[in-house]
Amino acid sequence: MTQNQWDDYSSAFGHDDLIAVLSNRRYPGEGRSGRISFVRAVGLNSDNLAFPKQIHSGYVEIASHPGIVPNTDGIISPGGSIVCSIQVADCLPVFFANTESGTVGLVHTGWRGLVSKILPTAVNSILQIGESLRDFSVLIGPSIQACCFEVRDDVIDQFVPAFYKKNSNNRYTVDLQKWAVHQLADSGITRSRVTVIDKCTFCSQDEYHSYRRDRSKSGRMIAIIGWR
Repeated sequence: MTQNQWDDYSSAFGHDDLIAVLSNRRYPGEGRSGRISFVRAVGLNSDNLAFPKQIHSGYVEIASHPGIVPNTDGIISPGGSIVCSIQVADCLPVFFANTESGTVGLVHTGWRGLVSKILPTAVNSILQIGESLRDFSVLIGPSIQACCFEVRDDVIDQFVPAFYKKNSNNRYTVDLQKWAVHQLADSGITRSRVTVIDKCTFCSQDEYHSYRRDRSKSGRMIAIIGWR
Protein backbone atom coordinates (compact mmCIF):
# COMPACT_ATOMS: atom_id res chain seq x y z
CA MET A 1 0.00 0.00 0.00
CA THR A 2 3.04 2.30 0.18
CA GLN A 3 4.39 4.17 -2.83
CA ASN A 4 7.74 5.93 -2.85
CA GLN A 5 6.30 9.25 -1.68
CA TRP A 6 2.86 8.31 -0.42
CA ASP A 7 0.80 5.57 1.18
CA ASP A 8 -1.94 4.30 -1.11
CA TYR A 9 -5.11 3.14 0.67
CA SER A 10 -7.33 3.11 -2.41
CA SER A 11 -7.72 -0.67 -2.39
CA ALA A 12 -9.41 -0.52 1.02
CA PHE A 13 -12.48 0.94 -0.69
CA GLY A 14 -12.73 -1.68 -3.42
CA HIS A 15 -13.10 0.52 -6.49
CA ASP A 16 -10.46 0.94 -9.20
CA ASP A 17 -11.35 4.57 -9.92
CA LEU A 18 -11.20 5.82 -6.32
CA ILE A 19 -7.92 7.33 -5.09
CA ALA A 20 -7.25 7.56 -1.34
CA VAL A 21 -3.68 8.47 -0.42
CA LEU A 22 -1.53 10.01 2.29
CA SER A 23 1.84 11.61 1.53
CA ASN A 24 4.80 10.60 3.66
CA ARG A 25 8.08 12.26 4.61
CA ARG A 26 9.57 11.58 1.20
CA TYR A 27 7.01 13.80 -0.50
CA PRO A 28 8.61 17.26 -0.83
CA GLY A 29 5.55 19.57 -0.76
CA GLU A 30 2.97 20.87 1.67
CA GLY A 31 0.59 23.80 1.95
CA ARG A 32 -1.61 24.86 -0.97
CA SER A 33 1.01 24.40 -3.69
CA GLY A 34 2.00 21.05 -2.23
CA ARG A 35 -1.59 19.85 -2.31
CA ILE A 36 -2.04 20.89 -5.93
CA SER A 37 1.13 19.11 -7.04
CA PHE A 38 0.26 16.06 -4.95
CA VAL A 39 -3.22 15.79 -6.48
CA ARG A 40 -1.64 15.85 -9.93
CA ALA A 41 1.02 13.31 -8.93
CA VAL A 42 -1.60 10.74 -7.89
CA GLY A 43 -3.58 11.21 -11.10
CA LEU A 44 -6.44 13.48 -10.03
CA ASN A 45 -7.65 16.83 -11.37
CA SER A 46 -6.31 19.70 -9.26
CA ASP A 47 -9.01 22.01 -10.66
CA ASN A 48 -11.48 20.08 -8.50
CA LEU A 49 -9.48 20.37 -5.29
CA ALA A 50 -11.09 21.64 -2.08
CA PHE A 51 -9.27 22.01 1.19
CA PRO A 52 -10.29 23.32 4.61
CA LYS A 53 -8.55 26.05 6.53
CA GLN A 54 -8.16 23.80 9.54
CA ILE A 55 -8.74 25.12 13.05
CA HIS A 56 -8.87 21.94 15.20
CA SER A 57 -12.63 22.25 15.39
CA GLY A 58 -15.70 20.06 15.29
CA TYR A 59 -16.94 21.59 12.02
CA VAL A 60 -17.61 19.69 8.79
CA GLU A 61 -18.75 21.28 5.53
CA ILE A 62 -20.59 19.82 2.57
CA ALA A 63 -18.57 21.05 -0.41
CA SER A 64 -20.00 21.56 -3.89
CA HIS A 65 -17.24 23.82 -5.24
CA PRO A 66 -13.43 23.58 -5.26
CA GLY A 67 -11.22 26.03 -3.38
CA ILE A 68 -10.55 26.97 0.24
CA VAL A 69 -13.23 26.06 2.77
CA PRO A 70 -12.72 28.40 5.75
CA ASN A 71 -12.92 27.50 9.43
CA THR A 72 -13.60 23.79 9.18
CA ASP A 73 -11.81 20.48 9.63
CA GLY A 74 -13.80 18.18 7.41
CA ILE A 75 -15.21 18.11 3.89
CA ILE A 76 -17.94 15.90 2.43
CA SER A 77 -18.36 15.89 -1.37
CA PRO A 78 -21.80 14.61 -2.45
CA GLY A 79 -21.38 12.48 -5.55
CA GLY A 80 -17.62 12.92 -5.39
CA SER A 81 -17.29 15.80 -7.83
CA ILE A 82 -14.77 17.46 -5.49
CA VAL A 83 -11.30 16.15 -4.62
CA CYS A 84 -11.08 16.43 -0.83
CA SER A 85 -7.87 17.09 1.09
CA ILE A 86 -6.56 17.78 4.57
CA GLN A 87 -3.14 18.11 6.26
CA VAL A 88 -2.07 16.14 9.34
CA ALA A 89 0.98 15.63 11.54
CA ASP A 90 -0.24 13.25 14.31
CA CYS A 91 -3.98 13.92 14.01
CA LEU A 92 -6.15 11.23 12.44
CA PRO A 93 -6.87 11.49 8.70
CA VAL A 94 -10.32 9.90 8.40
CA PHE A 95 -11.39 8.94 4.86
CA PHE A 96 -15.04 8.33 3.95
CA ALA A 97 -16.30 6.78 0.70
CA ASN A 98 -19.54 5.46 -0.73
CA THR A 99 -18.67 3.65 -3.95
CA GLU A 100 -22.38 3.36 -4.85
CA SER A 101 -23.19 7.09 -4.86
CA GLY A 102 -19.63 8.36 -5.33
CA THR A 103 -19.75 10.54 -2.21
CA VAL A 104 -16.38 10.97 -0.49
CA GLY A 105 -15.05 12.90 2.48
CA LEU A 106 -12.02 13.64 4.62
CA VAL A 107 -11.93 14.72 8.25
CA HIS A 108 -8.93 16.09 10.17
CA THR A 109 -9.50 14.54 13.60
CA GLY A 110 -7.34 15.57 16.53
CA TRP A 111 -8.18 15.20 20.18
CA ARG A 112 -10.00 18.52 20.17
CA GLY A 113 -12.05 17.31 17.22
CA LEU A 114 -12.95 14.11 19.06
CA VAL A 115 -13.94 16.13 22.13
CA SER A 116 -16.10 18.27 19.83
CA LYS A 117 -17.58 15.09 18.23
CA ILE A 118 -16.41 15.91 14.73
CA LEU A 119 -16.94 12.36 13.50
CA PRO A 120 -20.63 12.24 14.53
CA THR A 121 -20.94 15.63 12.83
CA ALA A 122 -19.46 14.15 9.65
CA VAL A 123 -21.89 11.23 9.81
CA ASN A 124 -24.80 13.64 10.33
CA SER A 125 -23.65 15.56 7.24
CA ILE A 126 -23.84 12.33 5.26
CA LEU A 127 -27.37 11.72 6.53
CA GLN A 128 -28.34 15.30 5.65
CA ILE A 129 -27.60 14.66 1.99
CA GLY A 130 -29.83 11.60 2.05
CA GLU A 131 -27.21 8.83 1.96
CA SER A 132 -27.35 5.42 3.62
CA LEU A 133 -24.60 4.80 6.16
CA ARG A 134 -24.50 1.09 5.33
CA ASP A 135 -22.95 1.98 1.96
CA PHE A 136 -19.99 3.83 3.50
CA SER A 137 -16.51 2.55 4.20
CA VAL A 138 -14.16 4.49 6.47
CA LEU A 139 -10.39 4.38 6.86
CA ILE A 140 -8.38 5.93 9.69
CA GLY A 141 -4.85 6.58 8.46
CA PRO A 142 -1.53 6.68 10.32
CA SER A 143 -1.69 8.91 13.39
CA ILE A 144 -0.28 9.17 16.87
CA GLN A 145 -1.03 6.03 18.90
CA ALA A 146 -1.67 5.45 22.58
CA CYS A 147 2.00 4.57 23.05
CA CYS A 148 2.95 8.20 22.41
CA PHE A 149 -0.11 10.41 22.97
CA GLU A 150 -0.06 11.78 26.50
CA VAL A 151 -2.04 14.55 28.19
CA ARG A 152 -2.00 16.10 31.65
CA ASP A 153 -4.75 16.24 34.22
CA ASP A 154 -5.64 19.83 33.27
CA VAL A 155 -7.54 18.55 30.19
CA ILE A 156 -8.32 14.92 31.04
CA ASP A 157 -11.89 15.74 32.13
CA GLN A 158 -12.69 16.37 28.45
CA PHE A 159 -11.81 12.76 27.53
CA VAL A 160 -13.92 9.60 27.78
CA PRO A 161 -12.47 7.37 30.55
CA ALA A 162 -12.82 4.19 28.45
CA PHE A 163 -10.10 5.45 26.10
CA TYR A 164 -7.36 6.59 28.48
CA LYS A 165 -5.27 5.22 31.30
CA LYS A 166 -3.29 6.93 34.02
CA ASN A 167 0.49 6.74 33.82
CA SER A 168 1.49 8.94 36.75
CA ASN A 169 0.04 11.51 39.11
CA ASN A 170 -0.88 13.97 36.37
CA ARG A 171 -0.27 12.19 33.04
CA TYR A 172 -2.55 9.99 30.97
CA THR A 173 -2.15 8.11 27.68
CA VAL A 174 -5.12 8.27 25.30
CA ASP A 175 -6.11 5.88 22.50
CA LEU A 176 -7.49 8.30 19.93
CA GLN A 177 -8.04 5.57 17.33
CA LYS A 178 -10.30 3.50 19.59
CA TRP A 179 -12.19 6.63 20.56
CA ALA A 180 -12.66 7.52 16.88
CA VAL A 181 -13.89 4.02 16.02
CA HIS A 182 -16.34 4.20 18.92
CA GLN A 183 -17.70 7.54 17.72
CA LEU A 184 -18.15 6.19 14.19
CA ALA A 185 -19.87 2.99 15.34
CA ASP A 186 -22.04 4.87 17.81
CA SER A 187 -23.10 7.17 14.96
CA GLY A 188 -24.21 4.29 12.75
CA ILE A 189 -21.16 3.29 10.70
CA THR A 190 -20.84 -0.51 10.58
CA ARG A 191 -17.74 -1.48 12.56
CA SER A 192 -16.65 -4.05 9.99
CA ARG A 193 -16.50 -1.26 7.39
CA VAL A 194 -13.96 0.76 9.40
CA THR A 195 -10.26 0.11 8.68
CA VAL A 196 -7.60 1.39 11.08
CA ILE A 197 -3.99 1.68 9.89
CA ASP A 198 -2.01 0.66 12.96
CA LYS A 199 1.00 2.91 12.44
CA CYS A 200 2.13 5.56 14.90
CA THR A 201 3.33 8.81 13.33
CA PHE A 202 5.37 9.69 16.43
CA CYS A 203 7.20 6.33 16.45
CA SER A 204 7.68 6.13 12.67
CA GLN A 205 10.24 8.92 12.40
CA ASP A 206 11.56 7.80 9.01
CA GLU A 207 8.07 7.63 7.49
CA TYR A 208 5.88 10.39 8.89
CA HIS A 209 5.85 13.93 10.20
CA SER A 210 4.88 14.34 13.85
CA TYR A 211 4.17 17.65 15.53
CA ARG A 212 4.45 16.17 19.01
CA ARG A 213 7.86 14.75 18.16
CA ASP A 214 9.34 17.60 16.13
CA ARG A 215 7.26 20.61 17.23
CA SER A 216 7.89 23.71 15.11
CA LYS A 217 10.23 21.76 12.81
CA SER A 218 7.48 19.34 11.85
CA GLY A 219 6.20 19.14 8.29
CA ARG A 220 2.74 17.94 7.30
CA MET A 221 1.33 14.94 5.46
CA ILE A 222 -1.35 15.55 2.84
CA ALA A 223 -4.39 13.28 2.66
CA ILE A 224 -6.37 13.15 -0.59
CA ILE A 225 -9.52 11.32 -1.69
CA GLY A 226 -11.22 11.66 -5.06
CA TRP A 227 -12.33 9.98 -8.25
CA ARG A 228 -10.32 9.54 -11.43
